[in-house]
Amino acid sequence: MLEKLIKILDKINVSDWRIISDNIEAGELFFVKDSLDMNRIKEVDNCQITVYQDFEENNVEYRGSASINIYPTMDENKLEEKLNEAALAAAYVRNKYYPLADNKEVKISEINNSFSKRDISDFLAILGEELYKEDKFTSGGINSSEIFLNKIKRKILNSRGVEREIVTYNAELEIISNWHNHNEEIELYNNIEFSQYQSGFLSSRVKKYLKLSKERSNAISTPELLNVNVLLTGEPVKEFLNYYYAMSNAKNVYEKISDKKPGESIQGEKVIGDRINLTLDPLLYNSTLSTPFDNDGYPLKKEKIISDGILQKYWGNIKYSHYLDIDSTGEIKNMIFEGGEKEISELKSEKYLELIIFSDFQTDPLTGNFAGEIRLGRYFDGKKITRVTGGSISGNIKEVEGEMYLSKEIQELNNFRGPRTIKLKNINISTKST
Repeated sequence: MLEKLIKILDKINVSDWRIISDNIEAGELFFVKDSLDMNRIKEVDNCQITVYQDFEENNVEYRGSASINIYPTMDENKLEEKLNEAALAAAYVRNKYYPLADNKEVKISEINNSFSKRDISDFLAILGEELYKEDKFTSGGINSSEIFLNKIKRKILNSRGVEREIVTYNAELEIISNWHNHNEEIELYNNIEFSQYQSGFLSSRVKKYLKLSKERSNAISTPELLNVNVLLTGEPVKEFLNYYYAMSNAKNVYEKISDKKPGESIQGEKVIGDRINLTLDPLLYNSTLSTPFDNDGYPLKKEKIISDGILQKYWGNIKYSHYLDIDSTGEIKNMIFEGGEKEISELKSEKYLELIIFSDFQTDPLTGNFAGEIRLGRYFDGKKITRVTGGSISGNIKEVEGEMYLSKEIQELNNFRGPRTIKLKNINISTKST
């Protein structure tokens, strides 16, 4: 198929082209309670072709592009027809010119993966067994679940001589749990992603999640709190710190979403709390987004982006780096944030509301606003801890980043490694749903 595509691309009238070809061996298990309801293995081929057309208007160079998906059932005439349509569409797109990745001599790192040692079907059975290993509670447990495991053989080629090839794995677990108490039945959803098989990893994550489900079943309504210390723990930390990842992205800078500049503080002028340190690692262990090259075929390496709160450089793909006239890092999707100097026990030395699970917690990179509906929290009034639920949190990162504290303890959540807990000062909690 690839040889046929390249032959047609060389024949039609385009300036450049790129091919991303994936062969995916996919396995899935679906459980109701602890009974296997469906077991499926399939193999699919996906192929995306992007064509580029270069032209000039009023002494300005442009590069238009258009992408199409190709299917194995297409014959040669249909392929040529679709590629000609894409070439015509690309000629109407007025993006300023940018180069493609070229075939420089670089050493591309391999990814050693434990999933490669056995067939996908074997590992699906192992993961299914681990999933229910800790489901031993009497008042609740796993109501339904799905396990996905994919083996992906990816090839990237372009008209500038780039030829990249890699085999990666990604696994995903979706769980819905139910828990009963004297008054109601609650339901929680959890998603776990990983790329390496580690004995006990899945069962420990499920056990932790089920304990949180039990806590949620015993929670009472969140009181209205003004100027309270809020601790974000677990998944919300990743979403909160993603703001700094977005603010250092060359695309967001070019599109005026971010006004941050290298050599300046990314946290504002006055910082009395912990300072942000961010490194991007393309080969972060156990991340489903780890890869030695990006979708352009550009080789990736570890990059220090923020040091002690100071932006060192932007990160970004070839296109937007070219627009900003900076060296490209490529598009790296794994984040490593350093922790702070205080342990979580120190962050809990005074009254606090610790928030662990939200219906939907989001940060807006354009405004810095963050908000979410509370599903599970722990309120410490100075004497005792009470499990709470309901109400919402809202605020703006720009107003709290000058005095926030990052835990020394670190957590790993797929493409994120960073503090387990963040302490924010003087946050208002509303009892009204957002």
